[in-house]
Amino acid sequence: MKKRIGLVVIGWLVALPSFAALQIESWQTPKGAKVLYAYAPELPMVDVRVVFDAGSARDTDKKGVAYLTNQLIGQGDAQRDEERFAEESESLGLQFSTQALKDMAVINIRSLTRADVLEPALALSASAISKPLFSKAVLKREKAHLMTRLQAKQQSAASLARDAFWQQLYGQHPYAYASEGTLDSVKTITSADLKQFYRRYYTATNAVVAIVGQVDKAKAQAMAIQLVDSLPQGQAVPAVAAVNAPVAGMKQIDYPASQTQMLMGQLGVDRLDADYIPLYVANHILGGSGFASRLMEEVREKRGLVYGVSSALIPMRQPGPWMLSLQTATNNAPEALAVVKETLAGLLADIPESELQEHKDNIIGSFALETDSNKDIVGYLAMMGFYQLPLSWMEDFPKQVAALDRQQLLAVVRRHLKPEQWTGVLLGKPADAQAGAKALPVMPKMIHQ
Repeated sequence: MKKRIGLVVIGWLVALPSFAALQIESWQTPKGAKVLYAYAPELPMVDVRVVFDAGSARDTDKKGVAYLTNQLIGQGDAQRDEERFAEESESLGLQFSTQALKDMAVINIRSLTRADVLEPALALSASAISKPLFSKAVLKREKAHLMTRLQAKQQSAASLARDAFWQQLYGQHPYAYASEGTLDSVKTITSADLKQFYRRYYTATNAVVAIVGQVDKAKAQAMAIQLVDSLPQGQAVPAVAAVNAPVAGMKQIDYPASQTQMLMGQLGVDRLDADYIPLYVANHILGGSGFASRLMEEVREKRGLVYGVSSALIPMRQPGPWMLSLQTATNNAPEALAVVKETLAGLLADIPESELQEHKDNIIGSFALETDSNKDIVGYLAMMGFYQLPLSWMEDFPKQVAALDRQQLLAVVRRHLKPEQWTGVLLGKPADAQAGAKALPVMPKMIHQ
């Protein structure tokens, strides 16, 4: 383990000078879109990420409308059908892709910066963003593909457990639902629904543009205006609804499988919470660092109860989950849960200085390696702009990790980590799931699936 961490630290030391040299600037377009920009002249390319506050948290009763709206952007525009759009993109070497998350909708653009390529690539991308076609034929096909995937999820124990956990943690909150929607909701979505959602949320005021590459500031300013200021200015969207604390205990879900799926956790923090970095380090120690984590050591290495176990801290606009997941042979479920409970208690009890330093070094080194390309950096810039983080965040993060001391970390962990309030799901054979659930408080109702 220490050899692996040492190699990561070497990567950190090598990458740090380029990190310090990165100059991030920010401004607003005339219509109010926020822009973050960094000049990166090493390659004749530019990466752009445009994000809108148009994730699935904005879905109403038609779950999946945000996902499908985002999916159809880039599949034709007012002047081109999807085939012609794809042909023109390919001829330019333009990479245009989309992604819908719970908080945000993402559009990724990558192009060469040579003028005879970049100018038509930007024009094509701007048209895709501001004049999407929302073809009924394409929507029909995409709905069919999506429903096939949703049907496949019904046969996946891991997928069922994951969706059940989010619903258990968030109840009726928009975060409770998968971004892709449900079989019943997707069936009802029409082209008119996409257009209505698009008009409300795909506006200049609701956009953040991140630009990294071999373009100067003047060009970046013009690019941002071209890409989003042809959209209506629009109005700011309301804040995502506050989340409520879940009911503690484990929900049992009957499922005929040789493995029991376990997901459990609590509400964590939002992206702007001052305790995020200490909790990030704590999660890294608990289960976020692979074989270097306590959960992997205790549950797998010492006892051989699982193939893999991990934890994740996911900050969002509202507090995201602090969760852990594992799967184990059904007869091992009670012992595995008991060991998890012991490991959580151990994290609350103490974090030795030597262990903390190893994980700090690993985090700092990994962060340098995760930000060593323009594509990586543009993703961080978009995140910073969307969540209103300071422009110095990328530089501050490793410094704040390095400065974190043991007593500060323990205080934050003890303030936030509440295992007695954890909620979760056990998905497996009835008898084994029921026996396993005794290791933690149990929800009173058994759900059969």
